[in-house]
Amino acid sequence: MTGEGSAPMANKARAMAGSPSVAPVDASRPDEPWLPLTDYGLIGNEKTGALVSRHGSIDWACLPRFDSPSVFARLLDRRGGGAYHLSPTERYVSHHQYVTGTNVLTTFFELRPGVALTVTDFMPMGPPGTSLGGDPRIVRRMRARGAPIEVSIVADPRFDYGRFVPEWTLEKELAIAHGAAAQMSFTSPWTWQMDGSSAVSKGIVEPNVPVFAQARWGEPLPAEPSPASLLTVTDAYWRGWVSPPEAPLRRVAARWQPWVERSELVLKLLSYADGGVFVAAPTTSLPEWPGGSRNWDYRYVWIRDAAFTAQVFLLLGHVNEARAYLGWAFERAAQLKDEEELRPVYTVDGDDPPAEVELGNLEGYRGSRPVRIGNDARGQRQLDIYGEILDSTLVLERLDPAFVRDHWSTIERLAQRVTTLWSMPDSGMWEERGGPAHHVHSKLMCWVALDRAIQLAQKFGKLEPVDRWSRVAEEIRAAILSRGYNDKLGSFIQAFDRPVLDASVLRIGLSGFLPPNEPRVVSTIAAIERTLGRGPFLQRYETPDALKGPEGSFLLCAFWLVEALARSGQMDRALQHWRALLDIAGPLLLFSEEFDPASNQPLGNYPQAFTHIGVLRAAFALGLLATDE
Repeated sequence: MTGEGSAPMANKARAMAGSPSVAPVDASRPDEPWLPLTDYGLIGNEKTGALVSRHGSIDWACLPRFDSPSVFARLLDRRGGGAYHLSPTERYVSHHQYVTGTNVLTTFFELRPGVALTVTDFMPMGPPGTSLGGDPRIVRRMRARGAPIEVSIVADPRFDYGRFVPEWTLEKELAIAHGAAAQMSFTSPWTWQMDGSSAVSKGIVEPNVPVFAQARWGEPLPAEPSPASLLTVTDAYWRGWVSPPEAPLRRVAARWQPWVERSELVLKLLSYADGGVFVAAPTTSLPEWPGGSRNWDYRYVWIRDAAFTAQVFLLLGHVNEARAYLGWAFERAAQLKDEEELRPVYTVDGDDPPAEVELGNLEGYRGSRPVRIGNDARGQRQLDIYGEILDSTLVLERLDPAFVRDHWSTIERLAQRVTTLWSMPDSGMWEERGGPAHHVHSKLMCWVALDRAIQLAQKFGKLEPVDRWSRVAEEIRAAILSRGYNDKLGSFIQAFDRPVLDASVLRIGLSGFLPPNEPRVVSTIAAIERTLGRGPFLQRYETPDALKGPEGSFLLCAFWLVEALARSGQMDRALQHWRALLDIAGPLLLFSEEFDPASNQPLGNYPQAFTHIGVLRAAFALGLLATDE
């Protein structure tokens, strides 16, 4: 394993990267332009993640886990957020790419013809049951080619979301930042010196002699295992985990292999291995519109988003991950008291997330304030989550029936809860803050919950509740068809008595509620594309909400549209939209939550689980249904 991509992929990444990056870039300068999100790659250890720019600066990391306070937050504040920067001191052009089949990130700094520095970044992973997985360190390997290259390393951590500037202890090649009950150690091949509040280390990397720099949260860096061996086992871990190209659904979507593999690996990066759960994104407060206030903290476990991840992992053959998540969800459900409901969002520990707090010390990405930590969606009722859990459970039953059967009492309890909750208003999957409503998508997923519970009951011979659940399921169906469809609009609508369009009802034809080519489904697709669409992009809904300012096009909805078009038989349009959407991925094939087609900029938290789930589902649908491209 070299830690470097193949030449064809490197050339492709360079071509996709657009204008070259010139350097050096001073990570501490507030007048440097904001980098687009596609200039960042994510590395991680299944407990947390770090965003690495193609300038060699780690501008976002929360340690030791996703919802910990940030240590590096230059992504949200160029002056006081903190960063960990490594690059040549000469001018360069740069691009980066992942090592194929892994979450190991390689950045190429090209100084002049034949002279280049390659930096390989990763967080250690290793075989299950070892101490390597989750090690809160960042490893950076440097390798020169063609000539000796001077390199500068700038360590500038700012603890507690930039609110605390640490004190330093320097011991030759070791620098320790400490304070505010926090400590972080940095090692370099060269001596450290202070430069203001940052520790700086400069030295020469000789050709073909790799050297390492490291940063570690908490205890000082141990001598063993060596960083070189960590790279070897981390590379082997990712290659051993990712589903092989000959896996059934990988073969189905083989023509889009790079996007499928990257989406699969990103979703794994967003997992929290200790709990078997998945966070929605590794970041907070990346704006859904530049300068706007729709800036949310996504470093938590949404029941819905995590269930979506479990479903696509099952399709890819990752049964262990799906089983672990559903076991976690069943445990949350089993702990509920009689009148309690599932919360839509939890911490990675399964607790209630903190209330929203605004951080006044951070300027926000591209000046977008407020910067928030915590999430007040924790107090909402979102009824669709019951359907998401039981939909995933039915898929898992086909692969592990014994596990699902063992949780029958909790499944029965969830289904029974739906029979009493479905008729209540809720905040919906978009987490509206203007008051509850009878959202059609929520009613749909309540029907899904009962439909899947009925199928499981029949499989297990648990027939006593089937008639009762069937009656309620038919009641829900009748309500959706009579109050959730508007003849004048020719579409299913956002909520009962609210005749406006909402992209979430695209799922009516994707969930088994109606056939995907049923006339009302087809007319809904057309109405949504016509009203909410801009080329392949979709807004979530057409009416103003309780929040100020616009938002970008929601990429999960765009991929839902691709899937809906494909399943309804409109394959040409599906492929046309699909190709256009793939084109907006950056050189690392990562997607944000939203996108502005006018400025060609990604928006929202990044990378976003929702969007990569949409990529996988659309790829599978197209691969199953397309005869040729």
